[in-house]
Amino acid sequence: MKKFIMNLIKTGMLLSLVACSSQPAVKKQVSEEEEVVQVEKLDGEKIAVVYFSATGNTKEVAIKLSEELDADLYEIVPSVAYTEEDINYTDDACRANREMNDESSRPEFEEIPEVEKYSTILLGYPIWWGTAPRIIQTFLETYPLENTKIYTFCTSGGSGIEQSLKDLQGLYPEKKIVNGKRFGSSSKEEVKEYLQEIE
Repeated sequence: MKKFIMNLIKTGMLLSLVACSSQPAVKKQVSEEEEVVQVEKLDGEKIAVVYFSATGNTKEVAIKLSEELDADLYEIVPSVAYTEEDINYTDDACRANREMNDESSRPEFEEIPEVEKYSTILLGYPIWWGTAPRIIQTFLETYPLENTKIYTFCTSGGSGIEQSLKDLQGLYPEKKIVNGKRFGSSSKEEVKEYLQEIE
């Protein structure tokens, strides 16, 4: 009887030791899985939202897009900022009109570091004269983005994005400019609708 009881005690202790020793192994496995997930996120698709905004409308949309995608956000900041007078289209001599009338115009902007590392860029701009502002051409000509998929979006009171998309695709056939959407507002619904379209 004593032997039987002793065997039970030994068996209980052995099971207890096995259970205790197996716990760290389980924790280690979970930790390794977490590391794998982190690596996958780091090695996965790199997305950036890049935008030019003269009045703030495009900026609002860009911020919401970057938040929804958890993407990096970059502003195309002109070396010389645009004033209200610069974008007063009723004045034929205003800066925006002069730039849009000059096909060779390439307004300079502050450098965006390592933008070519992204596999996908959402490129946003306002519509000027029915198309993209010249500074967008400066951006596309500055960086080697041939391996980057570029989705466009714009803000406009009435003009669509179609002409600007056609113009950019015609000017830069070597770049993967694949889709576009005009935003009438920066509502969350419009932002989600756009992301569903490009997904």
